[in-house]
Amino acid sequence: MMKNKQQNILNSIINALPDNRPITSLQIVEEFEKCPKNFQPIHKTYDQDQDADLWRETSIFFSTKTCRYLCHSKTEGLPEYVVETIKVIGTHESTPDGFSSLSKTADSEQKAWRKRQIIYRLSKKGTIPNAVTDIILCSKFKQAPAGFTLAGDINGILICFKISSIIHRIPPDIPPALPVKNDSLIKGIENIQISPKSLYPVPMENFDNGNDYENLRRSFHISPKRPAPKPPVVSCGTLNIHTEIEGITFALNPALKSNTIEIPTLYKPISNTQSAQYDFNLERQILCTTKSTNHANPFFNN
Repeated sequence: MMKNKQQNILNSIINALPDNRPITSLQIVEEFEKCPKNFQPIHKTYDQDQDADLWRETSIFFSTKTCRYLCHSKTEGLPEYVVETIKVIGTHESTPDGFSSLSKTADSEQKAWRKRQIIYRLSKKGTIPNAVTDIILCSKFKQAPAGFTLAGDINGILICFKISSIIHRIPPDIPPALPVKNDSLIKGIENIQISPKSLYPVPMENFDNGNDYENLRRSFHISPKRPAPKPPVVSCGTLNIHTEIEGITFALNPALKSNTIEIPTLYKPISNTQSAQYDFNLERQILCTTKSTNHANPFFNN
């Protein structure tokens, strides 16, 4: 919201300031609402703020009114060309050399003029000091206002234009390139080979100064100090899989070899099964003294 408000204020200030840019193109339209893009219609007179119709013919038999309005632009037209001067001549007069005329309306492709017409001359920027910067139409004045030049009248309306100096903006000078002291860096950049099949440029193998850059291998991998072990040969199965530790000889750390620890025997091995037999006589005697008819004795067979 704040951004739009600031933009509206800026546009109001720009519109209030005089636009001294030279006019680059002219058009004639039947309806000023259908003026071409980037063109400004002149549909009101400068002195009385009345309709600035240049046709000014009323038809008794037709209800529609034929109108012609002049439009101008400061951005359209031939590049680097501006309107140098404007004249009004009769429609049957030949157009002078170097002048252009408007024969058709831009919106309806109808006949542009009835009795008199506007012609103008285009010139390239830099070849002329002055150009047309403003056009006004007057319906009451008999001569051009101060600061304006009279081109002529069409059906009682004066065509006046303003001449102003063209402002030439000189482009800034291009600063000279800074000298580079490191010649080896320049040579290295110039010798970079770019292959159309590769995504990145391939660096050169050798440089003049070995202290500035590190010569990398093209594989961008560091080679191991010893060759990798060969994978074991598998005679059966469908998958040939090996791990990183395969092929490495298993050996005990030499520091552990001097530490000899004897593990004591936890039990005596039983060689004769007869020595492990037990007759349960003591248990039978105890049960005989406490024998009851209600409970079965597990040590006697009934």
